[in-house]
Amino acid sequence: MPAPTNSPAEAATASPKAHGRRLAALGAAIAAIFTTRPLRPVALALLAGVTGLAVAVAGLFHPAKRDLTAVPPGYVALVNQEPILMSDFISETEQAEGVAFAQTTPAERAGVLHRRIDEELAVQRGRALDLPEQDTDVRTAISDGLTALVTAPTLANPPSDDDLRAYFNAHRANYASQGTMTLSDLVLHVGGFENADQSTDQALADAAQAAYDLRSGAGLAYVEQHFGFADTGKVVGETPDFAAKIHLGAKLYAVAEAMNDGQVSDPISDADGVHVLVMQQRRAPVFTDFDSVRNNVYTDYQSAQKAQAKAANLQLLRRNAQIILAPGQHE
Repeated sequence: MPAPTNSPAEAATASPKAHGRRLAALGAAIAAIFTTRPLRPVALALLAGVTGLAVAVAGLFHPAKRDLTAVPPGYVALVNQEPILMSDFISETEQAEGVAFAQTTPAERAGVLHRRIDEELAVQRGRALDLPEQDTDVRTAISDGLTALVTAPTLANPPSDDDLRAYFNAHRANYASQGTMTLSDLVLHVGGFENADQSTDQALADAAQAAYDLRSGAGLAYVEQHFGFADTGKVVGETPDFAAKIHLGAKLYAVAEAMNDGQVSDPISDADGVHVLVMQQRRAPVFTDFDSVRNNVYTDYQSAQKAQAKAANLQLLRRNAQIILAPGQHE
């Protein structure tokens, strides 16, 4: 039986090699913090005293002896006993020089390795100064680096056309022009103080008659006055669909979006009474075909996959974390 495969989130959390790659990926960001702008006040305080600096440097560059006295197979160097993977070194060399590793010169490889060791030293120094706790840029770089790591396996294999079409069909509204509607939302309130307004059954009966009268040519003013309707004013003038949905609410909007010019809805019972919708003008959204927006669908699909992988990773981290909130705090 094949060994179980960890999820991307679990693999990113559990693998020592993955941990090493995360630290390596952050090296350039932390090195830039040291070289392009002053340290945060906390870091400056740590560096202020000559004695403190000497102790810190001694502790960093002269750690206690360990068992490793030679670089083990699969690695290109050890920096304070922290290994640099040979595979990472090869990839970085190819990326830096733009050719296959075998085609690079010894001088080019030495230059890449020198920069890689500098980055590792900067990472170790940043950890010694507790930069992840003191510097928001470093914290952001760590968070972004972890997100890139856990989403990389998800994005390794491009989606098929079937995957993209399924995503497209599930999110058709995202690939359509914006619809608009101009309508009147009439309501008969029910209940009220000491049942001053009519009952729901009475309101439904009056609304049904009002809808019939409107379809027969009666004017809005007549219907409002005769039956006691009030115009809610939730939709004024030509209104985009997204705004109409917010103002009308999901129940009324579901009826309105399916209506055409001049149509009158059947009575709709809602929390505030019985409604009748009168559509003056409806401009329905125009849906595009898949081939016309395939590139957009591809980008959206990838973004959705990344968000899903990130959420799974955070769920894993939270499941294994102890989180205590101060009294009165909520998340």
